[in-house]
Amino acid sequence: MLRDPITLGLATASTWLAVASAIIQILCHLRNYTEPLYQRYIIRIIFMVPFYGVTSWLSLMYRESSIYFDVPRDCYEAWVIYNFLSLCMAYVGGPGAVVVKSEGKCIQPSWMLMTCCWPPIKVDGFLLRKCKQGTLQFVIAKPILASMTLILFAGGMYEDGDWSLTGGYLYISIIYNTCYTIALYYLLIFYVGCEELLEPYRPLMKLILIKAVIFLTFWQSIAISMFASKFTDPTDAAALQDWMVCLEMLMSACMMWAAFPHTEYKMGGQTTGWRLTAFLHAISLQDVYSDIMHQFNPNYKTYVLYSDGGPSENVKRKKFRAGGKKQTRKRLSSSGELAAMEEGGRPRGAHRAQRTNSSGGRAPGRPG
Repeated sequence: MLRDPITLGLATASTWLAVASAIIQILCHLRNYTEPLYQRYIIRIIFMVPFYGVTSWLSLMYRESSIYFDVPRDCYEAWVIYNFLSLCMAYVGGPGAVVVKSEGKCIQPSWMLMTCCWPPIKVDGFLLRKCKQGTLQFVIAKPILASMTLILFAGGMYEDGDWSLTGGYLYISIIYNTCYTIALYYLLIFYVGCEELLEPYRPLMKLILIKAVIFLTFWQSIAISMFASKFTDPTDAAALQDWMVCLEMLMSACMMWAAFPHTEYKMGGQTTGWRLTAFLHAISLQDVYSDIMHQFNPNYKTYVLYSDGGPSENVKRKKFRAGGKKQTRKRLSSSGELAAMEEGGRPRGAHRAQRTNSSGGRAPGRPG
């Protein structure tokens, strides 16, 4: 099954057309790399198309070694979910902007969100941190599960589609599904909490695209594996999944142009020119490492609320201590810092200086 030249030719053509389309789109973003804070994540998301396509095509062509291509492909979906959440966070101006602009907003109990038995969820720094942790745990867990899969496969204890209690496929799938569901759930919670702030950036199309590529291909593989026993050749089930992904990546490549157009980042119709520094910035993993260390380190007391993408000196930080949410908000409100952040006004010292000039004497440079 799926070994005839026409079927393989269709998969090959779809794969390499998708790869060419994605590479051209990535080069267009690198040539117009005017918003590194956004385009870093966009390039990583677009790269999902060639990565998924090539690994699926190799799995289809070399069935006996398909697991060595499928496992890295599955790891990349965790990477995409994290980068999409980071992109949405950057769109709204960072966690600090969300805290300020969503002051007093709550996510009401809902059957659809499975929060019907919970009290209203405040959209604050603590919720944003939970959303980041929810996606980062999948980024950490997926490579570990991938390594365990390869070890069990080498030991003869793992076979794709084998749901028996003595095999490792069942237990890997349970852990994987749990981590995957948590990541998608927190991504949905963040979207619902920041829907109004994200509206100018057309997040729904991007969210649908990400979920269609990752979520549907995931359940597609589960459904095919459940009917693996119906195939005469044990490798046909995995081959069918790989063949379908090859075709789906061509459609995804076309949708990427609509969801993440590079024309939004042109400055006056001019291009900045392709730069190696832009490429190195996009593929750097330093931001992920810093995020993991920050989000899961219990000794890290400072939560970065706002970053404009510039030097670290421009980052405003507020301390959120466990059990001290009300005291922190009360202190911010009483000191006027929260209002100053919302108004984007001058520091308190500048207001004080202005009051002194207006009440205690002439302002500098004003004639008597």
